[in-house]
Amino acid sequence: MESSTTHTPRGARRITLAARLVVLAVFLDLFMQFPTIAPYAESLGASAAIAGIAVAAYSFTNMFGNLGAGPLLDRMGRRGPMIAGMAISAAAVLAYSVVQSPAQLMAARAIHGLGAAVLAPGAFSIIGDSAPSDRRGQAMGLTGALIALAALAGPPAAGILRDASGADAVFLVDAALLIGTLVVFVLATRGDSLDSAAGEPSRQAAADGVPWRKAAMWSACGAAFAIAVGVGALVTHLPMLLEGMGESAARTGYSFAVYALVAMLVMASPTSRAGDRYGRVLPTAIGLIVLAGGLGALGLAEAYPAILAGMALFGLGYGLVFPAAAAMATAATGSERRGTAFGIFYAVYSLGVVVGASGSGRLAEIPSDFAGYPFLAAAAVVLLAVPPVVAAARVAARPLGSNGLSVSRESGRSR
Repeated sequence: MESSTTHTPRGARRITLAARLVVLAVFLDLFMQFPTIAPYAESLGASAAIAGIAVAAYSFTNMFGNLGAGPLLDRMGRRGPMIAGMAISAAAVLAYSVVQSPAQLMAARAIHGLGAAVLAPGAFSIIGDSAPSDRRGQAMGLTGALIALAALAGPPAAGILRDASGADAVFLVDAALLIGTLVVFVLATRGDSLDSAAGEPSRQAAADGVPWRKAAMWSACGAAFAIAVGVGALVTHLPMLLEGMGESAARTGYSFAVYALVAMLVMASPTSRAGDRYGRVLPTAIGLIVLAGGLGALGLAEAYPAILAGMALFGLGYGLVFPAAAAMATAATGSERRGTAFGIFYAVYSLGVVVGASGSGRLAEIPSDFAGYPFLAAAAVVLLAVPPVVAAARVAARPLGSNGLSVSRESGRSR
């Protein structure tokens, strides 16, 4: 491994800001597609189930790409793989506008997911490398707030663009944003490969750095999977549910914006710092239960105001869970393996989206006047995840050596 470049405080801030810009762009890309892909697939002749597969194709390849991206980021540095990932993502989004069939759309989605696989793990690794151990929740909360900002701006913008000019306009604007971010990132990180660690890791650091052996990593991944199942159900089923209720694409976007606004306010508030002071167990458990309640409310909703209430609850739960889960993933290893840790984290997240999207597409085809089955099933999955996620978080909070899996260096002050 090459030694990392020593950064001045100003240079470190510039690189962290560039990484956060990548997070914002990547998730704007993702959230602009949420209210767009399923209806676009149907306009190409896809059934509800095939539309769900088209949504999930991105996450499916993204999941396997994340697993390969983590070690790549640790060995090659963060910069080169991230530049390549942004270029591939922009090209794939441009390809959406020229596809002629659901099969071609699924192929473009698969390439897009593969290209984007390196971006979130790379950006979060850069941010995690620079965050002090007692401020990881705050650092991840601020970064998570950017994700929520993307969720706030992306779906309404996509809905308005689609209503005004069609889906092609969404794809062209999205690609332009990715290309612009690529240029800024290249300039901001010029002359720096963003290596994963300063110098060669010690033998103990290397032993401590195996993320899949850590209770903190198991808890982080369990929480990520649970919230991603909910996200997959939302992005697949909510646009079609609201279209069936006679609502416009813009109002679908506004529904996602309610969830995003609440999540952003929670993650940008001092709440995200509470996990640094008192441990990750409480915000994770409460957040998952609230998130499940939001999904249950969506499953039972019969009018647009009830949809908005369910989305607000979902956003509150997401805002509590995400910073705690990302902080646990950061704490599970040192910087020399942090790319691998976040690759696993986002692979599990992508798996959850695949399960939620494809499962909700299947459930939506059940012959029934009741349309809430996908949301109720997702709520059940989230609730089932609470006991094992909390149990692993408690193990991670114990002193080192108390359990073979408990190797987190972060003092998870759960009491």
